[in-house]
Amino acid sequence: MKFGAKFFGMAALMLLASVSLFAQKPADMVGTWSGLATLEGTGGPNELILVLELKEGKLAGHMTDQYGTMNQAPISEIILDQGTLNFTVSVAGPGGAQMTLKFKMKVSGDAMKGELEVPEMGAKGTWEAAKKK
Repeated sequence: MKFGAKFFGMAALMLLASVSLFAQKPADMVGTWSGLATLEGTGGPNELILVLELKEGKLAGHMTDQYGTMNQAPISEIILDQGTLNFTVSVAGPGGAQMTLKFKMKVSGDAMKGELEVPEMGAKGTWEAAKKK
């Protein structure tokens, strides 16, 4: 009985260690990410370009879109945890009103896919991006 408990304990520990080895690290995220975003109730897709860099060991960056609504808008509230990247972007909306885009992206290698939300509009959508080589 003791051998079985030790075996399962070691197996669980090895599984946790292997999962942490494959989790994205901030340095893995550095680069340019590009892809199409769709927002419910709006026109066609919008190409978003996210540029990530490391500043003092932490992720930082900015976002631009194909229409120029976001011209290197800085991102904030950046959290990378267990393969999920969360961040926000503040942009000027219609009439100059400030709007916040909230992203929750699942990262897998050089691809990310997830949800975006614009609370001020009550709108939700999706974004799928790939890291440019």
